[in-house]
Amino acid sequence: MFALATIEHYCEAFPEKGEPLRWLLTPRRRHTLLTELGRVAHPRTDSNGRLVWSEEGVVRLVEAAFVIAEAKPSTKAGVVMLRELRLGPRIGERPAR
Repeated sequence: MFALATIEHYCEAFPEKGEPLRWLLTPRRRHTLLTELGRVAHPRTDSNGRLVWSEEGVVRLVEAAFVIAEAKPSTKAGVVMLRELRLGPRIGERPAR
């Protein structure tokens, strides 16, 4: 899981800043939210069939992880939040008022 590795590395590199992200990892991993976070990074397949992520995608993943970790939503609400971040408003949908 790319999101899991990214968050773990971030927490190791920046322990003072990464503390809120630990909510995604402990006391148990929140696999569904981690999967959705991986999608926020917009992975692509390279010419060799390997998944690759851009720097911008990794930044987007970490920023979204902070939003989710600080909100501490239920799994269902977190998935909705992440899908909205990833997909944005759809054609024909009105913004919430």
